[in-house]
Amino acid sequence: MHSRNAEAFFNDLIQNERTRGLCLEIALLPENESGDAVRALGYDFTAKELDEVVCREYVALSEKRRHILGGGDLRDIVKEKWGNHMDP
Repeated sequence: MHSRNAEAFFNDLIQNERTRGLCLEIALLPENESGDAVRALGYDFTAKELDEVVCREYVALSEKRRHILGGGDLRDIVKEKWGNHMDP
């Protein structure tokens, strides 16, 4: 399977309800399992790559999309739930 990058992950997370649901389930896994679970979905990126994408894409998001994962800073939420667990 061809790996998708951080940009594809973030876009899918924000725009695709099914992917978002799977990723929210993955976020509940122990830290040592969540990175592998994201990779099993076909994504492969580093924490830094994901952080750069979130920072770049955030300004283009509507207010509704900025809060799609709940209250708080979207960058911090994404980094805590998925980004920090992608580095080996």
